Amino acid sequence: MTIVIEMEGKTVSEATISACEELGVPRSGIEVEVLEAGSKGVLGLGSRSARVRVTVKDSSLSEKGVRSKRVLENILGYLVSAYSVELKETADKIELDIKGTNEEGLLIGKQGEMIKAMESLIGKIAGRISNGGKEKRISIDVSGYKKRRYERVSRLVKETISKVRQSKKPALLETMSASERRVAYLTLKREGGVDYDTKIEGNRKKIIVKPLLKGKD
Repeated sequence: MTIVIEMEGKTVSEATISACEELGVPRSGIEVEVLEAGSKGVLGLGSRSARVRVTVKDSSLSEKGVRSKRVLENILGYLVSAYSVELKETADKIELDIKGTNEEGLLIGKQGEMIKAMESLIGKIAGRISNGGKEKRISIDVSGYKKRRYERVSRLVKETISKVRQSKKPALLETMSASERRVAYLTLKREGGVDYDTKIEGNRKKIIVKPLLKGKD
């Protein structure tokens, strides 16, 4: 979906810079159409603002995506001294990958709690101020933390499946986030040979891996 916004400024250059800052994209990433060149007037009288229409070149990005990146960068500016944010989008997800920082621990938080908090906050802010891409969920990663975590979850599930098959006794997996549970469920379906269920304890959900009953595939 093509992103188009209009912006005003004292000059065309100022309006263009404001549009880039609003969207969080570089000048090389946009096309500019001058709608009103603007005028200084005479002795300050009769001046008119310049107005431009800015189009983001990358049509794979949504308005919520580029605004999410901008909001995240604003928040990071208060938390860490150095960082970069890479934006990618899929059909249902906006992926923001934070790189180039030496303060991963602060941004990840205990068991990824800081990441989850930023995802929730940025999703609400960007969803409110955007039109396109509202249906997409925000996914934030810090220096590949989630990828490593998901790989660990997959290994844990495979090891648990093996133990349950051998012992013929159920096993309870550790508490996981919603995204980690999705990885666990996918691994369970892919591996097969066991049954599984979800146990709810207050606000927490845990997956129980159980021996497969005879006659059940």
